[in-house]
Amino acid sequence: MVQKITQEYANHGLSLKCDIYTHDDYPKTNPVFLYFHPGGLVDGNRDVIAPWLVQVCIQRKWPLISPSYRLLPQAGGQGLLEDATAAYEFAQNWDTPTSSKRSVIVGGASGGYFMATLIAHHCQPKPFALFSIQGINTFHHPFFNSSIQTAGEDIPHASMEKYIAGPIQVGEMPTDESTFVLDKLTPDGAKDPSFTPPVPATTTSSDDNSYRGMLYDYYTFNNSFLDIVGSVDPGYQWAKLPDSKNRVAQWPKTVIFHGNKDPDVELNVSEDMRDCLGEDKVMLIVADGQPHLYELEKFIEDDAPGMDAVREAVARLDEIVASA
Repeated sequence: MVQKITQEYANHGLSLKCDIYTHDDYPKTNPVFLYFHPGGLVDGNRDVIAPWLVQVCIQRKWPLISPSYRLLPQAGGQGLLEDATAAYEFAQNWDTPTSSKRSVIVGGASGGYFMATLIAHHCQPKPFALFSIQGINTFHHPFFNSSIQTAGEDIPHASMEKYIAGPIQVGEMPTDESTFVLDKLTPDGAKDPSFTPPVPATTTSSDDNSYRGMLYDYYTFNNSFLDIVGSVDPGYQWAKLPDSKNRVAQWPKTVIFHGNKDPDVELNVSEDMRDCLGEDKVMLIVADGQPHLYELEKFIEDDAPGMDAVREAVARLDEIVASA
């Protein structure tokens, strides 16, 4: 039976914890999957994991590590990089003999994928592979610099001020359907049809019906993300320069799946990464007609729209692992 272990992976002014889904019989030579949760870097928490991803890791005997990280705007780009780096070092050394390090597949959903790309840009050795679940790979893309209204309405500064001025924090969210718990699976990692989701906790919204996650829409509309994280976000245009061949060659093999009806992170964000780094480095699978994080509550065996794209992306990742 897979177990969930919670450990502190770093202390950067506050304790940073991660959940590790693992089993004693997993070979210590297997890769680890380091997963960063969604939430636009301003919200979410480490329990927000799609069941299919946990299943994929169980089936392959890959430990799955899901860390908390400090959120924007308080963390700033440098804080995100510090937390991503510490989580990566923790994953490399997880449950290994003293002198050896694990290969690490680094992935993330939505904003969490930005954390994965920070590791690929800034850390050595490079990750074994990258895996994007409709992820944000850079804020240099025009989508984040064109006053796009992802919320569908104006968000006044006054309603966001308390979150901007608040203390530094990691993601904390009430339990709901997108919270992963091991009870969703049988001991062998299959979907448990008898699982009953917990009754969602009653949320206390503020007087103006705002919540922290709206910072993503606020910053996107105000083209603010680069001001916050630009110091650590080099984008990908460098890859088109003639003298960048060696740098491109070092980039980890990358698998992305992305819906073409995604209003929160448009498909072209992923297409542009592929076009800059090249199709031999970045494999993009398009989920036709699917919105943002459409697969968040799905299981790998579900016969649901867009799940074929998920299974194809996993198959591409398997090929990368097998060819190493």
